[in-house]
Amino acid sequence: MFSLGKAPIGRWAGLLLAGVLLAACQEEAVDPVAQAEAELNAAPRPAKTFTVTDQIGLLERRFAGRVAAVQTVDLSFQVPGKLVKLPVLESQQVKEGDLIARIDTTDYDRAVREATINAEQAKRELDRLETLRDRSVISQSAYDEQKNKYDLALEEQKEARQNLEYTSLKAPFDGIVSNRLVDNFTTVSVGTPVVRMHDVSEVQVDINVAEALFGRVTESEVASIEAKFPAYGEKLFPLTYREHSSQVDEVTQTYRVSLAMPREGADQLFPGMTASVIVKFLPEGLELGEQYLVPTGAVAIDGDGKAYVWTYADDSGAVSKRPVEIGTVMGDYIPVRSGLETGDEIVSAGVAYLSEGQIVRRLR
Repeated sequence: MFSLGKAPIGRWAGLLLAGVLLAACQEEAVDPVAQAEAELNAAPRPAKTFTVTDQIGLLERRFAGRVAAVQTVDLSFQVPGKLVKLPVLESQQVKEGDLIARIDTTDYDRAVREATINAEQAKRELDRLETLRDRSVISQSAYDEQKNKYDLALEEQKEARQNLEYTSLKAPFDGIVSNRLVDNFTTVSVGTPVVRMHDVSEVQVDINVAEALFGRVTESEVASIEAKFPAYGEKLFPLTYREHSSQVDEVTQTYRVSLAMPREGADQLFPGMTASVIVKFLPEGLELGEQYLVPTGAVAIDGDGKAYVWTYADDSGAVSKRPVEIGTVMGDYIPVRSGLETGDEIVSAGVAYLSEGQIVRRLR
């Protein structure tokens, strides 16, 4: 009887021990709700972000450029003579029609007077012969001969007046006098350069492009062309295409490309100054309509095979899932056709570990 009475006591002891062990296991088990709350209350996950722009991801090439005039001309007289007036100074800006130089007009004034007298005499003689012709005193041929003399006298008078006008050399366009090539009171002949003028109606910048790049990049692939000038520090000036040479330089194997910009706001730029030209263009193979290039690490694929990114809200620090339409991966970047706008900030790394509404700490 005594041994049979021990069985109930052993059974209760076993049950008690099992209960203690179960309670211990429950204490060690992780409560999913508590764990989620702890994660939300923990320090935000650091995340590297990327600002979406139509310039990021574009290929960039830099060229050494030089400011050039739209056109450069050497001005000279069309008649010979002695310079008596040379009022312009080097680097002086002039307007179209401004006086550049003048030669002595003494001989040309005399030529105009003589031509005028001869024309008047020829006209009087023609009028006399016309009266005689009408009276049938002289023949028509005699009248015609005098008419030719009168016409010739008029041409000589016209030429004399034109030569008198040529004694004044005037600016053919708005520009800058870069050099005075002769001194005042010098006797100059026809075609002798007197001053050199630059047409600076706009700022022209010339660059030399290697034939390999020149033949591969089309105008539609160029996203932007900008220039920096030592005179203006880090300020960027947008440039537009004007023209290019169609013949390669035999020494450098490059083509000259002329770019231009308005002169307003760049009055201190003159021909001969240097420039650094930055050309940004789309990578080869990028299709039209693919507006943005983002880091490949910013795009994730969900279970349905659809691409998405995590946008970052600067005010709250929370991330939000946004579907996007992507193109073919191109190295470190992937083109995005739709779903993003310029200025959007997206997480660019570790996107697989984020969840909707999660607070992250942006890495600068």
